[in-house]
Amino acid sequence: MSRLVLFVIGVALLVAGAVWLANDPGSVSLVWRGWRVDTSVGILIAAVMAAVVVIYMVMRLLAYIGGRVEAFAAVRRARRTQRGLTSLGDGFAAVHAGQGQAARKFAREAAMLLNDNPAVLMLRKEAAALAGDADEMKAAAQAMLSRPETELAGLRTLALKGMKDGDVVGALTHAQRALARKDAPPWALTMVLDMEIATERWGDALAALESRLAREAFSPGELARMKSRLLALQAQTALGHGDAAGAANAAKKAIDADESNPGAVVMFAKAMAAQGKGRKASSVVERAWAAQPSAALLEAYRVLVPGESVLDWARRIDGLAKAAPDHAESRLAVAIASLEAQLWGQARNRLQGLTNEDTAPDIRARAARLLADVESRERGDTDKAAAWLQLALDIRGDTAQKTAKPKSVAELLAHA
Repeated sequence: MSRLVLFVIGVALLVAGAVWLANDPGSVSLVWRGWRVDTSVGILIAAVMAAVVVIYMVMRLLAYIGGRVEAFAAVRRARRTQRGLTSLGDGFAAVHAGQGQAARKFAREAAMLLNDNPAVLMLRKEAAALAGDADEMKAAAQAMLSRPETELAGLRTLALKGMKDGDVVGALTHAQRALARKDAPPWALTMVLDMEIATERWGDALAALESRLAREAFSPGELARMKSRLLALQAQTALGHGDAAGAANAAKKAIDADESNPGAVVMFAKAMAAQGKGRKASSVVERAWAAQPSAALLEAYRVLVPGESVLDWARRIDGLAKAAPDHAESRLAVAIASLEAQLWGQARNRLQGLTNEDTAPDIRARAARLLADVESRERGDTDKAAAWLQLALDIRGDTAQKTAKPKSVAELLAHA
């Protein structure tokens, strides 16, 4: 209803205006560059209105043409995109099928049709890797670094390539860049740890284990064991460089992190002995021996009291063995000390039964070597001594063989 009223009012105004102009037409003169035009006001208004209508129609026509052109371009873009997506899908299918040449062909087609689509970079990288084109794979991975969404994929590819090529510095740089991101993935932590462990950078590896990601990637028990193992290795390195105090400090931290790590106890004992404070470490070794006797602990226990007589050493070993009297390592320890003190009977007694076939090969071999020593030194029986030595060789027990340092997180956990 309101629109009808407005329309009627508008028509009335137009009629009134037309009547007014008819009764009082007036005149208008236009002069431009020597030209003069005389007309009435009504005609001028009509001309202006006609001009407005013409301009409006021209603009509508141009808009219509522009719309049709844009629609045509949109259709072409849609078709081009569809072809590109098809090539992209076919390319990934070729990668999974192991068709290297086809994958590279589809990758080139997708690149022409989709330009800088990140999925094209992924296909380029995968196709290049399948074809063994290291340069193309590296170029695609580097191009992926420009976008946060694809950066991690590019960094992982470059880090793995660096490790494969023996470029530890380059691989570590890329892995550390990935680890520095707020959304750092577990592989970045593992890769950084693997390279730092392999290059014996124990301090850097320990620092990496303090991160939030490490607490999420490993269980509390695994973290404690890894820290303890790394600290023990750090202590070993420090002691090798003559820093006994630093070695003792690192070894003590290793024990605090994991009391069940005998390697940490061994390093603590050796570091304290190197400072002339060996007796202070005796209780630590004795507790570890009670939990799990070993040849390494025995070696560390021996150096705690320098210059002692063989009888004093034998008495000290008797005290140590009482913590686990029936354990094979305790019996071997007493036998070793008894041999040094020439207590042949006691040595034979402690070695009795340790060469049986149901005994662990390492224990059997060590016991056989000790029995060979008894036969040779007590009775001079070279034939029996040779027989025991032959048994030891047949068993191939070699307690002198050192455990290799770990080269990765997996090895670190396996030995921790």
